[in-house]
Amino acid sequence: MNRLLGATAFLAVPALDLGTKAWARSRLHEAQPLELLPFFDLTLSFNRGVSFGLFGTASSAWPVIVITAAITVALAFWFCRTTRSGEQLALALIVGGALGNLIDRVHRGAVTDFLDFHAAGWHWPAFNLADAAIVCGAVLLLWHSLSPRNQTST
Repeated sequence: MNRLLGATAFLAVPALDLGTKAWARSRLHEAQPLELLPFFDLTLSFNRGVSFGLFGTASSAWPVIVITAAITVALAFWFCRTTRSGEQLALALIVGGALGNLIDRVHRGAVTDFLDFHAAGWHWPAFNLADAAIVCGAVLLLWHSLSPRNQTST
């Protein structure tokens, strides 16, 4: 993957994420799920914490914003320095997702979540496109780092 494609990916993720969040806020209502499938609803919620609502009772969003921004900048530097295409794509997804959530949190004081999976009494916390990109990027980064062709012999 060349740098232009990676840069496009990490700009496209927050654009798509922020667009879907704007749609969700304009069309959905809090605590009123819209069932699409027996195991998938669109449910508007606002996450004031970090992943999956952790630390959601904090009195200020600024500590989360500062920590998230610092991590995002560090990952963006890593993206700029790496020449491995697998790392570039993974980091583009992670940085793009982090930017989407960071912009939402700075602008609204919370992250808009609306994708809601559940089945047989099991319920995953609501999430958004940025969260999905971050998780996919992290899995891809882990897979890439464990891939035999990326291991150096000792």
